[in-house]
Amino acid sequence: MPVTFEPHKRLEHLEDYVSKINFYLPAEEARIQLLRCRLVGYSLVAEIKEEAYTRKYIDQLFSQAYQTLSAAAGREIVDPYKDPCISQYMLLDELKSYLLMDPAEPFMRFIRAEFKKVFVTTLRLMTDLCKSENKYSWEEVKAQLQEVMMSLNVDVTWEECEERLERYMKKIEPVLEK
Repeated sequence: MPVTFEPHKRLEHLEDYVSKINFYLPAEEARIQLLRCRLVGYSLVAEIKEEAYTRKYIDQLFSQAYQTLSAAAGREIVDPYKDPCISQYMLLDELKSYLLMDPAEPFMRFIRAEFKKVFVTTLRLMTDLCKSENKYSWEEVKAQLQEVMMSLNVDVTWEECEERLERYMKKIEPVLEK
């Protein structure tokens, strides 16, 4: 099958991948991939700009994916976007727990490689989507992320993360407003 950059086709491929993610990866890696894939989904919806494809459409797709992954893993794996306020704290704690893992382990190489693409953007979205007074501000989250990045020896600068984040947030702003 030829590679395409057409957003409808890419969304179709994303839907297929997400529906079968539990067959390809261990549960912990699948969770991280679902975070990344949701970011891609929001971006594709922003490109498509059709009423049928909204943030709600993507959220329902991922809600089903988390249910499927939970069933395959034999334990509940909660969709973090159901409660971004709690998930903001949980994801930051999870990132800090990686400091205790062997940095040479393949999973840790995966975490470092995905840091800029997944964690910075996901935590920014969760910060923005959480409407609670008792949440971390983006500045607090950013400080914790920078600390984790340095401790994990992530090979990317904060400036690179912010550039990517700024472009992404600008692109998906209309999707989040609906």
